[in-house]
Amino acid sequence: MKIDIRFGQPTPYNYETIIDHFSGTSYSTFRTSSIPLVQFWKDTETRLGKLFKVLNLDPRHTTLCFEYPTPPQKGKGKSSMTDLMVFAEDIKVAIEAKFTEYTPNGSIKLIKHWGKKGNTENKKLVLQYWKDLIGPFSYGMDDEALLNVEYQFFHRTASACKDIKQAIVVYLVFYDEETKKHLGSFIKKLKNYITVINPKDNLKFYLWQVEVSQKVAKKKDTDNPFLIMKKREVYRIGSSNLGKISTN
Repeated sequence: MKIDIRFGQPTPYNYETIIDHFSGTSYSTFRTSSIPLVQFWKDTETRLGKLFKVLNLDPRHTTLCFEYPTPPQKGKGKSSMTDLMVFAEDIKVAIEAKFTEYTPNGSIKLIKHWGKKGNTENKKLVLQYWKDLIGPFSYGMDDEALLNVEYQFFHRTASACKDIKQAIVVYLVFYDEETKKHLGSFIKKLKNYITVINPKDNLKFYLWQVEVSQKVAKKKDTDNPFLIMKKREVYRIGSSNLGKISTN
């Protein structure tokens, strides 16, 4: 299996360099999803093997890009930064990691709220670009229902659909004793969003649930979980379950 691991869109990197890149990014706590994400993918071949087996894809000539940017081509706005984009043959797999973000204290901004602040005319252009990307992968979206879709979910989906014929979106959801009680509510929201997208067969959504438990506690503000990760695990990875999200 030939695997390239990248951060953004540069030349290939090794795993140690990927950790160095993440060590310079912003993280609010040790419980930010990027931390278990990076640790989970350290065993790259095992993770890809499971992913591609469930998706029924050929794992040869695979490229992984952490923090993969998809800039809007209409209006002015920030790129959609996919946590991990996997390229294989003519398919893109956009992997979005969540941990504490799906709890009531997390930040979920719906399109209707996102579109009301700032330059609303510019945001209409940006949103239209994301809709244009998803268009060939959808049987049609109701504009009113779309307002109640999470904005990040929408542009992550659009990123998977750009310049490709087959797109897959995987929500990699980490949970522990504190967060697992919120999983059901979050999954229900995902199903509602997917229903609004109304995807064709060339766009599929999957959920990868992974149990974790924190092994290393933050002792001082200067502690960097990614640098600690070079020496030992920050999280213990437990059981996992990967399957297609059904909206029936």
